[in-house]
Amino acid sequence: MMRHRYIKALAALATSSVLAAAFSAPAVAAPGDDKAPVKIRIAQQPQRWGLEWYIATQKGWWKQVGLDPVMSTFSSGAPEIAAGASGSWDVGGAGNIPSVLGASRYGLQTIGLADGEAAIISIMATKDKADAYAKNPALLKGKTIPVTTNSTGHWGAAVCLEKKFGLKPDDYRFVNLSPSEINAAVNSGRYDVAQVWAPNTYILESTIGAKVICTGADVGLPITSNLFVTPAFAKENPDAVAKFLAVYLRAVAWQRANPKEAEAYLGAFFKSVGVNIPPEYLARELRDRPAYTLAEQLKIFDGGEKSQMADWWMQVSKFMESVGVVRKIPSVKDHVTNKYLLMIQNDPKLKAFAENTGD
Repeated sequence: MMRHRYIKALAALATSSVLAAAFSAPAVAAPGDDKAPVKIRIAQQPQRWGLEWYIATQKGWWKQVGLDPVMSTFSSGAPEIAAGASGSWDVGGAGNIPSVLGASRYGLQTIGLADGEAAIISIMATKDKADAYAKNPALLKGKTIPVTTNSTGHWGAAVCLEKKFGLKPDDYRFVNLSPSEINAAVNSGRYDVAQVWAPNTYILESTIGAKVICTGADVGLPITSNLFVTPAFAKENPDAVAKFLAVYLRAVAWQRANPKEAEAYLGAFFKSVGVNIPPEYLARELRDRPAYTLAEQLKIFDGGEKSQMADWWMQVSKFMESVGVVRKIPSVKDHVTNKYLLMIQNDPKLKAFAENTGD
């Protein structure tokens, strides 16, 4: 019964409308390069990992490697993946569940990690219910719990309810809502428990005093957001893919060296995509959603089908298979690659660019 409801929710989500917002760097050739910049369409969400592209745009790093980015913002992973299947974007980021779904549907290739998210994928409850639910999980039986299906949030919620609270799938009902819809519904009192991820957790905490009662970290889930490329763009523009990844990694290196400035940029980025959170949460957001440097990513991706990344891929894929989202687990060999990380590592100039902590 749960499986039928879940599949029905996925079908509804596939027709979700896309939130559009864009910013782009000027179409200027890279210094010393007389070629026109390569246009690259980037899919993002109003999430912490979009910060890297925002910083790169503000500092003009795209043109330094000969790229002309056009950004599109999506509410969550499912509508983003649906748009990728129709050729609406070339590269992007999303949670590991959408990444696997894109691999299954049209060969999407994961090329890097956007950030770690186990600590911010949460179940929240309203201030008056949180302690009671935490102490007596049986009170959650029969509850309707809003989740954003086909997301890492759904995975985190399902495992939290099973492992931390001892509930079976038939003990509760999931209903599919977008993150903004969940915020509105909890704020209005329609639901007193919900699956939420940052920065929405901060909004509910600051506005109505909602509390986190479980996170993905509590139950040991390897939740990440991933960076990926469509197979068509990867085939036609491998150098552009490596440069796109290098820009992301440079922003990560810069943030490590400039944490306070990174907080200010994060606040500006969130405002640019319509998210307003109190400034005191910005440092927590960066702390709880770590991004990975070139050296760290190379280590995580090293080993092919025996890599740490492969293990994380298989864990989320098995969950998706168990609930009928994918019929067959997409192979690590065909859909997870360190090719572009190695291209950066083996190109002295691009490696120096990716590891540059200066402006």
